[in-house]
Amino acid sequence: QGDLVYEASTKNKRGRLNNKSLELIINDLESILENKNIVCHYAKYDAKILSNSFNKCHKIFPQSHFICTLELAQKIYPSFPNYSLEYLAKKLFLTVKNQHFNKFSAHRARYDAEFTLQLYYHLVSMSEQPPLNQSPENLVNPFSSNRVDNPFQNHLDLSNIYREEFDYLCSILDEIKTDPNKQSRGGVIIGEAGSGKTHLIMRMAQAKLKTNRLLYIRHPNNAEAINHHIYSRILESFAQKVLLENTQRTQFDLLLAQSFTKILQLKASQEDTIKLNKIIKALEKDSLSLFDKLGSEGTDNYRKNWQFIETRITQWWQKEYSSGGYAPNILKGIIKFCMYKDNPLGGIKYKDLIRRWLAGGELESDVIEKIGLNNWHEEISKEEFALEAMRLFGQLSTLDEPLIIVFDQLESLISNPVLLINFGSALREILTHVPNSLIIVNLFPDRWQKFQEYFDASTTDRLSQHLITLKRPSNQDLLEILRLKCAEVGISLENILTSAEIETILQETSIRKVITQGSHYFRYKIQNIPLPEINQTNSNELPLEKRVQQLETIIQQIVNLCHPILNNVSADTSLITTQLEEIETKDNYPEKSLNTEITSVPNSKPVIQSSANTSPSAKIFSKNSIRSQEETIISYLKEAEQEISLQYNYPHIITGYDDWGKLVQIVQAFKKYEPKIQTDQLTFGKRVLPEHLLVISRKGKNVIAFLHASGSSFTSRIKNFNELTTSNKNIHFTLIRDNRESPIRGKVGQEEIDKLNYANNGQFLIMAKDERISFELIYKMITDINEGDLEATISEGVSTFISKYHHTWLVKKIF
Repeated sequence: QGDLVYEASTKNKRGRLNNKSLELIINDLESILENKNIVCHYAKYDAKILSNSFNKCHKIFPQSHFICTLELAQKIYPSFPNYSLEYLAKKLFLTVKNQHFNKFSAHRARYDAEFTLQLYYHLVSMSEQPPLNQSPENLVNPFSSNRVDNPFQNHLDLSNIYREEFDYLCSILDEIKTDPNKQSRGGVIIGEAGSGKTHLIMRMAQAKLKTNRLLYIRHPNNAEAINHHIYSRILESFAQKVLLENTQRTQFDLLLAQSFTKILQLKASQEDTIKLNKIIKALEKDSLSLFDKLGSEGTDNYRKNWQFIETRITQWWQKEYSSGGYAPNILKGIIKFCMYKDNPLGGIKYKDLIRRWLAGGELESDVIEKIGLNNWHEEISKEEFALEAMRLFGQLSTLDEPLIIVFDQLESLISNPVLLINFGSALREILTHVPNSLIIVNLFPDRWQKFQEYFDASTTDRLSQHLITLKRPSNQDLLEILRLKCAEVGISLENILTSAEIETILQETSIRKVITQGSHYFRYKIQNIPLPEINQTNSNELPLEKRVQQLETIIQQIVNLCHPILNNVSADTSLITTQLEEIETKDNYPEKSLNTEITSVPNSKPVIQSSANTSPSAKIFSKNSIRSQEETIISYLKEAEQEISLQYNYPHIITGYDDWGKLVQIVQAFKKYEPKIQTDQLTFGKRVLPEHLLVISRKGKNVIAFLHASGSSFTSRIKNFNELTTSNKNIHFTLIRDNRESPIRGKVGQEEIDKLNYANNGQFLIMAKDERISFELIYKMITDINEGDLEATISEGVSTFISKYHHTWLVKKIF
């Protein structure tokens, strides 16, 4: 849109503002560039510089797409003698702020960027001719990114779609804000898979993150740890950064700054001092300026200022609520989290450590002393702890703006009644005890009907107070989405697809399916990748509505196949039948047929006009033009693996509860592929063991356990695990710890790790990046199949995964 998004400099020789180290700039760019189109003049150079800079800071360059105005100009103006930015700007009479290009101002970052933008606008406006003569590798699939996995992403948004529903959600927030009791409200957004439920929440995030905190929770998977799962996902959301003008702050920073400003205002009404009023006046205009006035990290002044903040907020909390329970310490942890910056002092990532502590985790004694916190007692109830922490967030937000708490990807809960019932109870507790919040649940229509059978009546009543149903947008709106996506990458929809193909694409039943189908057709037309076959295997696993939709799609493809024939031939139906039979009996279209302008039949009018741009609809029955279900799943896995890899270094709360729940769902899916697999759990008296699962398969008996805790919790549980390993020689025991967790430095802990590794039937496995990605990949695939985001059966998905990822640790242990 031509707005300045971010500007920073590693040098300050010319007195530029926002002087930062390379590490800070890379941290900022990491989230800014995610899923973005980056327009550059000579993009290969810029891409190399950015990639090298990220590598230098030990970061992975985020998933994004480069658009090169130099290459675009070469294609549109092939006879130009020069393609420098200066030459093109002058040749094409481009201006910025009514000024033509001045070579003496060139090579300044903002100046060149502004002219590159004008050049890009010009080149896009000139690219009306179809770019089909370009080589496939130079064309970008405009429909490749069509799924919003979480609301903190940034995808194309057509604001007139679901505008009323968006305004309605905003009006509920206003009601909560003006309610003197700050009572929370619930709402259900109902829509089929791919209808845009999460996309609508993404729009909420983009519109409201500067004022409201948005907390996003994916489905739980452990019936015994629902509250803690929800709380962990909330902590991850609070660590998400919000772009504000030329700076980025976490949602925790925003909540703390706004709340602290309000607390000072309340304090000023009781003790009117010059110093206090001066601070309040500075913060009223911009509460985030608080962080710029605290001094340099590590100095005495910095520590004193943060101590002042901690004292004031703690005094307010004790007066308004109480000094008992977990809440005062959690509040102190939030302040510590905001106190430390992203660039670690001494290489220790204190923000990550404090986030784990806030989740109820134990830290090493030297670290906990350095931070100035106290470890939790091991016997604390994680569920009670999590609920009290969530209540604290709601209470703290009464000084800020209402929280937006979103539950998504819940469809698979229907297969686990115990998990669903406990989830309903957790929702009731949150609606009752967490104030000042809009609590949104995203669901399929049939799932909402089923959920009501398991939920407590009070929970259903509170949630159904606000029901929002997302209906399929009009074909005109869907067509506008397709056109906008093409415009983003500088091509025209009508230049790559025929009207018949567009008509076929628009027959799909949801926004996502329309875009996905557009992607399939693009790949087929431009990259010669076969169209996916309509999955008719195991159709009895699909609901009747899905089977009817499949039938409608097939009929529409047949109509599109016949359409060009009927436009060019008399009403001799036997002639049409002959042509269709010819198509069906050939494995491939001969090259001569594609290049022939008219195919004639003796003593008749011309029948089929054919060219290299023949519609894929007219080729749908060619055996080699149909993509197998296995190829479709492999393509999905490739894209999903890349996405998970990019998110690996994002803030995460890793718990044994969560990983155990994922493992259970994965093995349940494996059972559909290999029914002889059995599962169980072991006990060891009253001793506490790591979260584990016994899997019995043709490979033998394997216990897979997770232990991400630290300190004394780690030591006591691995000791118990080792004794269990020694007592069961016929079972192989694997204890897994995520590589992103703190290393075990204690002498006793190290000895117990060695003891496990030395056992003939034991292994201590550090789950490095590759192992984590493969684990999350199979879990995501199963979840997406259950939620209708991947049109395949569980057995098809598992079969393909095992074939392609047979080398991964989990597959090797079970198969």
